[in-house]
Amino acid sequence: MTTPIQDVDDLVAQLTDGCQAAGLEAVALAPTRVRVSSPGTGARLTEIIRCMPDHQESLYWWWSWDEPICPAAQIVDAVKVIAHVVMPPGPEGEPSDLPE
Repeated sequence: MTTPIQDVDDLVAQLTDGCQAAGLEAVALAPTRVRVSSPGTGARLTEIIRCMPDHQESLYWWWSWDEPICPAAQIVDAVKVIAHVVMPPGPEGEPSDLPE
């Protein structure tokens, strides 16, 4: 199965916009990659998220360490998981400003 490049471009744009709306810094680096980081932290927490097919050729979001995040169409879920990883912990150990 070949996924049209336009579909991947749209998903990358949606993830970038979703992360920005959640208060994260997000920049599309390439047609399949988004750099996401926590805003305004001294020790920046940054991750490169990739949109790639899994072994069944379904598009997924992937961490840089080759672990899947979720299906690429699930933008809201992806943003929540990414924010949980890149946002620094708040006073009670939970990520601060985690999107609802």
